[in-house]
Amino acid sequence: MKRTILILLLLLPLTIMSQSKLYRQYAKQADLKVAQLDGFKLSESVRIDVVMLQAETDDAWQRLKNEFDIRGDEGSVSWLGQVDTPAVRARWDGEPVMRVIASHRHRTVAFYLIETEAQYDALVDYQIKKTKEKK
Repeated sequence: MKRTILILLLLLPLTIMSQSKLYRQYAKQADLKVAQLDGFKLSESVRIDVVMLQAETDDAWQRLKNEFDIRGDEGSVSWLGQVDTPAVRARWDGEPVMRVIASHRHRTVAFYLIETEAQYDALVDYQIKKTKEKK
C-alpha cells in the first residue's frame, strides 16, 4: 500500500488541504500511515476529498477492523458512513456522507467525502472503471 499512496501523491492532480478531523485523529498513531488528498480527480469535472489510513502492523489493522466493524479477512468491503463518525452506517439522502472502503489485503481504509450527487455518481463510475481495468 505504500506504493499506492506514493502513486496517488505523485500522479494525481491534487493539493494538500487543511488537515481534516479524521486526519488529525489518526496522524499521531505511530503504527498508521495517514494521507489526505484534496481534489482527487474522479472525472474531468468532479473532484473529491480523500483520507487514507494504512496499518503498518497486525495490531493496528485489528484496531481499525474493530473500530470500523470491518468483517472477514480478505477482499474489500465498503459502506456509506456518517461524516463525523464514518463507522456508523448511513444512507445517501443528499446530505454529505463518507464512502468508506476497507482493503484487507492492503490493510487500508479510505474515506471519500461525498457532498453532491455528482460526486456520488462519479465515485461509483470510477470504482467500476478501476475494477474493469484489473481484469
